[in-house]
This record gives sequence, structure tokens and C-alpha cells, in this order.
Amino acid sequence: MKYLQDAKNGTRVAGNGTGGVGLNQLAASGSRYLYVDSSENIYISDTYNGRISYWANGASSGVIVAGNGTYGTSLNQLAYPYGVWVDSSSNIYIAEYQIHRVTKWTPGATAGILIAGGNGAGNAPNKLSSPAGIYFDEVNQDLYVSNSGSSAATVMRWRIGDNGTIIAGTGGSAGASATQLNSPMGITLDRWMNLYVADRTNNRIQLFCNGSMTGITIAGSGSGGSSLSGPYDVKLDSQMNLYVSENSGSKISKFGKL
Repeated sequence: MKYLQDAKNGTRVAGNGTGGVGLNQLAASGSRYLYVDSSENIYISDTYNGRISYWANGASSGVIVAGNGTYGTSLNQLAYPYGVWVDSSSNIYIAEYQIHRVTKWTPGATAGILIAGGNGAGNAPNKLSSPAGIYFDEVNQDLYVSNSGSSAATVMRWRIGDNGTIIAGTGGSAGASATQLNSPMGITLDRWMNLYVADRTNNRIQLFCNGSMTGITIAGSGSGGSSLSGPYDVKLDSQMNLYVSENSGSKISKFGKL
């Protein structure tokens, strides 16, 4: 759905309102994440259909641009795609929740390239644990990944071609302290490389200033009188307003610039 600023009603821009596997449909059980480019083309992580669908602005159906529509562990398949990111060369980066890896799909490719994880679930530098949200810093070639699984409960920064480093959360220790996360999902960064995390089970948004491992609650959990219910993703607009999708709350919340 697309909502114009301050609009009370939205317009359908993808899917036909019924779950299915057709190119004009999305899976009934939910599409986890999406990426919208500068032309308002949409890349949708159609999780239970095992594919990334590309919907051109104004199109009535999508095109499969990653995965073959079946669940699997081969590099031509996707296993529960979650976070999706597209760079300036139209390469697609996909967090595969079920098999703890991130793959990169070049334009027109029929198979992905493993770029992070793929070594089972865990909090070791070469492992991911139920990766959910991703953010790609193209200038520095750094990939940021949230590990929502309890065996990690962290956010990691991966230099492409290398192992990962924990930059938020305490590896293997989910919790609610300022240095912990519990089922972190969507993530984003601002231009100063400060990290924003949808800390789902803690019902809060955590801000980790660049270089700090101690989070600040900026929304939810009673911060400033605000409450959230299962925050799933976070986005910033050009004015630094924060938008939060609430999975359990079935709504999008906006928080003004700090």
C-alpha cells in the first residue's frame, strides 16, 4: 500500500488482495520486507513464495528477480528471504532467515553469490543467526545485518569478502539492557553512521551512536510516553523523521526528528 503524506487512505501498489503464487500476487502468509528505489519501483521480499519480486512503478504484476519460487538451500533458491537491499548497480542483497546467510544477486542472474554467513546459526565472526534486516553502505562496501536469532541477538558489520564484527548487542545473550538486543529486526543508518534498530521483543527502537555499543531507547518501552508493539522495521526520511512498522500493532508510526 502507498500512502501519500497525511493521507487517511492508501492505494494498492502491489498484490491483488488475495494470497497466491501468481506474478500479480504475494504470499498469503506475509511479505517481510521491501526496498523502494528513487523511481518508486518496489523490490518485495515475498518470503513464503521464496522469491524477490520487482514491481515497476505503476505495474499490475511483478517480475521475479531473485529465487526461483521454491524454498531451498541451493544458490538458485531462497530460504525465507527477509531483508532486501538494492545498490546503484541494481545488485540485490538478501538476508535468508532460515539458513542464516546473505546472498547477492547480480542483474539477470539465476543464482546468488554467498557474501555473509552460510555456516550455520551462531555468533562466531563467520556466522549469522536468523538474519532479518540489512543495510548496505556502498561507499565503504560494508554490509550491516541484524541477527534476530537468540544464538546471537546482535547487529554485525561485514566487510564484503571478510568476516563480521558485532557492533550492537551482546553475542548469544538476548536481553533488555542498554548493551543487549532481543530479536532485532529492521535496521537503518543515518549519514553519520549512527545505527537504528527495531528491537522487536523489547518493543523499542534503539539508537547506537557511531562507535558505541551502548544503545539509547528513542521510541517505545515508555520512552517519551511512547509505546510500540512488535516493531519490525525502521526507516528515516530526508528530514530525519523516523518511521516504524509495528508487526503486532498493525500500523506505521512516525517519530519526529530527535
